[in-house]
Amino acid sequence: MIAYDVVETGPLAENCYLLWGDAKQAWIIDPGADFSLIERAVAAQGVTPVCVALTHGHFDHLGALDDVLRRWPGLPVVLREEEQTWAFTHPANQYPPFYVHQQRPATLVSPGDTWACGGIEARFLPTPGHTPGGQCILLEKEVPSPLCFTGDTLFRESVGRTDLPGGSFAALDASLKRLAETLAPETTILPGHGPSSTMAHECRANPYLQTDLGF
Repeated sequence: MIAYDVVETGPLAENCYLLWGDAKQAWIIDPGADFSLIERAVAAQGVTPVCVALTHGHFDHLGALDDVLRRWPGLPVVLREEEQTWAFTHPANQYPPFYVHQQRPATLVSPGDTWACGGIEARFLPTPGHTPGGQCILLEKEVPSPLCFTGDTLFRESVGRTDLPGGSFAALDASLKRLAETLAPETTILPGHGPSSTMAHECRANPYLQTDLGF
């Protein structure tokens, strides 16, 4: 059975997630800041990190990446190919001292790819708009209902901003429509900031995601 924990990090209250299965091998999703809190959560849950997955490349979602890789060397870092180069550039991270200076080796995923590590398999959904190569991470196996880590694409009753470098409201709008068509109503939405939600609630209550799907 899949379990997860959320660690709120940094001045922007970013949600870093630990995700693990029966083997207690954990994904670290979006290690934004406050590495000591992440390390403490790893110890408290008794898990062993086996990979890092990034929904996108803003500083508040990868600011603790260097510390994570120093503590657990060799972890694969999973992100979309379109995000790899952009994520570690100044336009993406223009808020000192959070700027990430070095491009990291990565395991690149393409739209719709599935990837497995530590006994967990996820599907990576392309959701550009907040950033050029943003993605959502969807789990459909070994869970009572689907889980979707949406980063800054979709929040509870809101969405990520598109006025930063690399943002596009048109692209985000198209990404939201794809999520509404792809995700089951009972899918739990685990965003990059703020409380969790469900896809059904978002289709009813999110002003950016009004649909005629009848949820």
